[in-house]
Amino acid sequence: MGARLLMDAAMSDLTITASFPLGEFNAHDGEGRAEWPPAPARVLAAMLSAAHGIGEGVSEVEALFRCRPPRITAPPAGERQIGYRRWVPVNNEVKTAENGSPTDIFDKPWRFLEKQAKDPECGMMVGTGPSDVVRWTFAADGPVDLGVLQKVARSVEYLGRPTSPVLLDVVDGAVEVPPGHFCWEPDPTGWIRLRVGTAGLLAALDAREEERRRSTVTGTHPYMSVRPTALYRLVDGRSGDGAAPDTRELLRTCSLYRMPHSGRQGAVLVHASDAALVTEQLRDSLEETGWMLPLIGGLGRRHLPVLRGVLVAGGSRLASVGLAVRTGVVEARLAETRTLASLPRVLRAATAPSSLWTTVVPTAEEPERIVSLLEECASGLGCGLVGAERHSDSRSDGGVDGQEDNGRWHVSVAFDAEVPGPVVFDGALMVPLGATTLAVNPRRPRTD
Repeated sequence: MGARLLMDAAMSDLTITASFPLGEFNAHDGEGRAEWPPAPARVLAAMLSAAHGIGEGVSEVEALFRCRPPRITAPPAGERQIGYRRWVPVNNEVKTAENGSPTDIFDKPWRFLEKQAKDPECGMMVGTGPSDVVRWTFAADGPVDLGVLQKVARSVEYLGRPTSPVLLDVVDGAVEVPPGHFCWEPDPTGWIRLRVGTAGLLAALDAREEERRRSTVTGTHPYMSVRPTALYRLVDGRSGDGAAPDTRELLRTCSLYRMPHSGRQGAVLVHASDAALVTEQLRDSLEETGWMLPLIGGLGRRHLPVLRGVLVAGGSRLASVGLAVRTGVVEARLAETRTLASLPRVLRAATAPSSLWTTVVPTAEEPERIVSLLEECASGLGCGLVGAERHSDSRSDGGVDGQEDNGRWHVSVAFDAEVPGPVVFDGALMVPLGATTLAVNPRRPRTD
């Protein structure tokens, strides 16, 4: 039987599928966290290596690098660490020339007596059932030799680390996704940054392999600075049923920066009205951030509104960030999201489906720019913009009133359909109008 061709001269979808026989995918992202979903660049690089290994299908795989970022679907998965460190022999030292380039190694037989600890592996636990399949759906521009791509895919032995063997395949078209799977769509207004295949990445991979081939040092692994990314949006948690995204999955992509604890003597408190000031400084300090959500709670018997922390989607993870606020200089510290018990509740309320949304952080944008941003937001959500209002008073449970004299205003918007969050405006989350569970520690009603 001859190779099967998809001959549609226009766009034709093809889907790469992956199942993990051991039920785990072990790899880390650029921030050292467990990668999920598996980045498109990772599966394309694995297929390119396999194509070179079998001497077939190189041009077919290279064509996928030039496609637009794919749609990704994946089953529910749970993050884990193996919980123990591995002790491995210390590598031989490298001989270098005068210009610093490696030339040889110092063979030290006794190096096996010297060992160093490796950090615990990051990974995701994935099911082993027939529906526990990760899918990347590409829009191929031009004819595709499906048979050759299938042969290449089935030659890939593992994805990520060798501890996560994989069964790859390629099928024609966009495959129907089982209920309960998560879906990530490429979206320039998204907040999840994933590595993707590009012509630049393809050239960098070729250059790295050539450098590795020319090297006389065994096991050399040249550093590759080209790591193109694309923004994605988690569409929903249950494949198009209109529900809000799964809170746990959202939190995986986020970092939590806690403000000074109010109970510490001498701590500088951050008033809730400084939320806009704080988010601006965090965005300047953390690279490639997505949306942010200030976490506001009450302090003391008068329930003074203070900023407890900021939830940041994406971006780099700095241990601490110095912030200048009206009461002084404070240090926002990186913390595990589980340290704030009310965070899942707050995020669930902030992303519940609604047609009416309002800001938590007042914006300094001009009215014309506000409308433009809201139209872009509506387009990304797949709905239409009905109307918008600029106002000084906060209409959310977790926000504070703006001050007209500083040029910042809150914005409320109406869409023509109910949509789930996250709804992002001016780099911050909007929340459903009328939501009442957004405060980190809401005032408890009196019982007397």
